[in-house]
Amino acid sequence: MPYAANVSDIAYHYDGSFAGFLCCIFESFARHEIPSAVCSPEEGQMTLFGMREILTDPAHAQRVATGLRRLGSVVRDRITTGFLCTEPGKDLSLLRFARLCFDLGPRAAQMLGNADAAAAFAIERAVTGEAHRYIEFIRFEERDGMLGAVIHPKHHVLPLLRGHFCSRLPDEDFLIFDATHGSALLRQGNHVQYLTMTHYEPSTDESEQNWQALWKRFFRALTIEERRNERAQQGHVFKRFWPDMCEMQPDLPAAEPSAHS
Repeated sequence: MPYAANVSDIAYHYDGSFAGFLCCIFESFARHEIPSAVCSPEEGQMTLFGMREILTDPAHAQRVATGLRRLGSVVRDRITTGFLCTEPGKDLSLLRFARLCFDLGPRAAQMLGNADAAAAFAIERAVTGEAHRYIEFIRFEERDGMLGAVIHPKHHVLPLLRGHFCSRLPDEDFLIFDATHGSALLRQGNHVQYLTMTHYEPSTDESEQNWQALWKRFFRALTIEERRNERAQQGHVFKRFWPDMCEMQPDLPAAEPSAHS
């Protein structure tokens, strides 16, 4: 590695934004060093290394963003998509990958025998893989005149769902609530925005409840109980996705008759 001898014993601490992360890459170049760690606020400051606070400078972030565009879409997308990952240590892995690509050019993204290139590839694949599963298995319901859905992803996949569902549902307003991270993707008319949310109220519309019950009956009518294989089901749809799929939920118990009925 061109920079292997320049690993420092300093950890970078930044504000958690993508612009702040780009400033960490800028700082790494400016100081001719690779930090021992890159810590966002979510990861806290528990480290045995010295800490350097990296301030978010829009000019520095723009310079790095311009450099990434020059390296091409594969490198740029690997870093921007990988940044949505929530695995500990992903910031340092992506910074090292960026340094590798700036040193060796776009071809470095294909050098999967290199530990830094392989790590960045795995991070990107984890995020895109989860997003693709939600594109397949997300369940909307009619709610307050629009479509609503709840998901519990490991990673921040909402930006990767935006293009698909805006294209797939061009005439529908919809909201996708990421209950894991307290955020939501809202599309109303031609306007799309990200919101901070803490709670999603399920639909109480009787017609919607009837449709969900009908879908459950259809799903169960296709099921051969004697051949049910939960392990095989989990191979196609991981079990952690099941709580957000209405067909995997038990029917609500019927209300007991009133004493006055």
